[in-house]
Amino acid sequence: MVFCSSLSGWRQAVSVAALAMMLAAGCSNDDRPSYMQKSKGNSGGSSFFTPAQDDIITDEQTGLDIIKNVINVTFSPETSRKTIEKIVASVKGEIVGYDYSVNFVQIRFKKLDLPAIDKMRLTMLGKYKEIESASRCPVSVFKNPYYVR
Repeated sequence: MVFCSSLSGWRQAVSVAALAMMLAAGCSNDDRPSYMQKSKGNSGGSSFFTPAQDDIITDEQTGLDIIKNVINVTFSPETSRKTIEKIVASVKGEIVGYDYSVNFVQIRFKKLDLPAIDKMRLTMLGKYKEIESASRCPVSVFKNPYYVR
């Protein structure tokens, strides 16, 4: 019986100590980004593409507003900036946005329409092992009439 009560007291002491440490450290820090980064990636800051109104189209299948000639591409953590630039040049694209700390770039294609952009995304994913993801660049969110707040 004595063992059970001391074990219970020990658990309470550990819980109180953990709570005290969390409160001392703070639950949030506005100076840190609100995301967690899995990889170290390359350094170099970030700058994201800001579309004009005529750059935005509505995808008929999903109803989402997307940037008509820009895709988001994430490269593997070990990919150098020089390799990223070579791949973008090889597909005749232009880097218009980036966050090199996580190897993310936004690539614009001057003469491609939406079906050609989708084909290019699949081609790039298949051709370059350095590319982890390639997606359309949405500027709206899907409105689900069944979502309750």
